[in-house]
Amino acid sequence: MKPLTLDDVINVTGQFGRSQKIYYFGLSLLQIFIAAHMLLNIFTGVEPTFQCFPRDEGGKSGASLKNHSLLSKCIDNNVHNCRIVYTSEYKSFATEWNLICNEKYKVALVQSVWMFGVMSGALVLGGLADIIGRLKTLMLALLGTIAFEGFSAFAPTYIIMVAFRFLGGVCCSLIIVASFVLSQELVGMDWRSFCGIILGMSFAVGIAIFSLVASAVSDWRTLTLICSVCGIAFLSLPCCIPESPRWLASEGRSDEAKAVLDDIAKKNLTSGKLPKQWHLPSINKGKNKKQRKGLGLLVSHPYIAIITIILLYTWFVNGATYYALTIAASDLGGNIYVSTALNGLVEIPAGFIAMCIIDRLGRRVTLCGFMFIGGVACLSIQLLPSSLQYLTTSFALCGKLSISASFVAIYIHSGEIFPTMIRNSGMGIVSVSSRIGGMLSPFILMLGDVMPNLQFTVLGLLTLLSGLLNLKLPETLGQPMPETISDVLALRNSIKTVHHSKYKKLETEETEAYQETQSRSPSPRGREKPVHDDELPLVEDGD
Repeated sequence: MKPLTLDDVINVTGQFGRSQKIYYFGLSLLQIFIAAHMLLNIFTGVEPTFQCFPRDEGGKSGASLKNHSLLSKCIDNNVHNCRIVYTSEYKSFATEWNLICNEKYKVALVQSVWMFGVMSGALVLGGLADIIGRLKTLMLALLGTIAFEGFSAFAPTYIIMVAFRFLGGVCCSLIIVASFVLSQELVGMDWRSFCGIILGMSFAVGIAIFSLVASAVSDWRTLTLICSVCGIAFLSLPCCIPESPRWLASEGRSDEAKAVLDDIAKKNLTSGKLPKQWHLPSINKGKNKKQRKGLGLLVSHPYIAIITIILLYTWFVNGATYYALTIAASDLGGNIYVSTALNGLVEIPAGFIAMCIIDRLGRRVTLCGFMFIGGVACLSIQLLPSSLQYLTTSFALCGKLSISASFVAIYIHSGEIFPTMIRNSGMGIVSVSSRIGGMLSPFILMLGDVMPNLQFTVLGLLTLLSGLLNLKLPETLGQPMPETISDVLALRNSIKTVHHSKYKKLETEETEAYQETQSRSPSPRGREKPVHDDELPLVEDGD
């Protein structure tokens, strides 16, 4: 019986055949569902217009206003000093619970709590998919999101709604990470970047679609319920999408992984290209599961620890810069639905640009290049005179497009660096770093009150430093997805390039030959000593 690696089978049966296109279509539609929940607070908590009539005519401020009403303002900025008459046709939860004036902060608090839920889910439950599988995690998270977000539509009080939204954020974070990892593990290496980019563009399209739907709904409870009910259709995904064969193989369940690959080959009409008798060797055969599980593997070797730290910083910078530039550029006009839709659609060109170059120049060069461009664009704003507002806007837009493209690249690059055994855990922990950056972005923007455009200078410096650090990451273009920590260590030797098809791809040096050469070198005591992966030097000698 002939042994075949998982990549060998996918290369023979089709890297992105008919079956993978079906899988990918379902996962792309799921991004629209995620976008709706991520933007839900923008529309359900929209600030209403109202008139304020004085309650206490003898009050200090009320006495002078007893025969007048204030439009969308409260007496002494205190909602309790007013008799409120709402003039907005749309009924948001801000309208229902009088979250205006001095209570307005509670609207923003809902989004912050939801984001905290996303961060908490990625931190606490990010490794769940590495334990029970990608598909099971995705389904459990989807069910939780539908339930908790749906319950929030019927919440009788503000506190209960916030609690349900937090739980919905926890579940939604698992959908985000598990769906991306699953999409990368079901296709061949030549299609990983394409699939990752299209998922991001599907999310941007989802922003525009949700904005259109929200414009046709008249109250927040109905809109929230629509978002949740739409997710029920995705509960049928297990009928058309299998579990990741990479995860199954990494768990030693080679027979199940083989069955998934046989099914993919059958649907791709390529079963005849496989040998009649073949099997998948177990990736972790004979290894102690306790030793190979958990986030501790991210610091199990100095080189892995360095990679992890760089990725954490890069995701933090991407999150902080992306959300800061989005907030700074969000005021595109009076119509909140049009503004939100355009903010999403503007990310599509960034995706197309990244798609055109990431398989030609490589992941590392693409990521560093976009971060350098974004950093220079942000730093240039500080040098522009205040009278040239259109140039400031143009550079800010350039920065946002660049950071959007770098976000696409870092998703793909990170997914190809983390090994299968902890890929979901790794993506979860860097996602936490990104959420922390997003939570800090409003405070970075407040630096503009200290000095005009200082916030852009800080963002530019953070982005440039991240671009420089990413030069230390291994290139993964043309490489099989790593299954174990040893495979990640082997990426350090991927320094030779060859011309493959119409792209420049990387050719991994023969690690075994390198180790054999090292093993023949005499030890200080004159004896031959084998060199293992975890003993290889961190800094490579120049050729």
